[in-house]
Amino acid sequence: MTTHSENLTRVQQELWYLIHDEDVNQVLEAMIEKMNEVGDSSERIKQWRQEAQAYIPDDPEYDENYWVAAYILYTNMENFKDLFDRLDNISSELSELENELEDLEREQEELEDRIESLRDELEALVDNDGDEDEEEDEEIEDLHCELGYLEEELEGVKGTYEETSDRFYELEDDKNYLLWEIMERAEQLVAS
Repeated sequence: MTTHSENLTRVQQELWYLIHDEDVNQVLEAMIEKMNEVGDSSERIKQWRQEAQAYIPDDPEYDENYWVAAYILYTNMENFKDLFDRLDNISSELSELENELEDLEREQEELEDRIESLRDELEALVDNDGDEDEEEDEEIEDLHCELGYLEEELEGVKGTYEETSDRFYELEDDKNYLLWEIMERAEQLVAS
């Protein structure tokens, strides 16, 4: 009896995961829309709805149709495994790129602040040019050098940010296309 109960709980958890996944939720909504279009005339949908009843909690947070759509997806996962694996890989890479973009933004801000600070320092030294001595000239030259180095570094960070941003948006497009493809397959499954 515990095996049946454990199996029931495991499937229920899988369905809950599918319902709560932001990307999969879009697929479920497309499936529900198609289920509503097809209506109760489909024997397959009636059968899935009946089978899904065992996994729907007594007080479901989501409408029954979400549980049924998740059940349909879960029981046909072999048809979607390759697509969901690709979706997971893309989502993982997007998350990494998002972190990288945040780090690059932070680095860019720090460099811009440092450059502004050096420019202020340089301006203060140049404004006191009445009594320039060799030490002050050397300090001005050092500040110009450091400023040049930081400006070059800033340009590099901006370039890396742009490349990373391009890759991020390219992957976003790939993800959206993949979600569309999953939705198409899921809708076909419901309509068949």
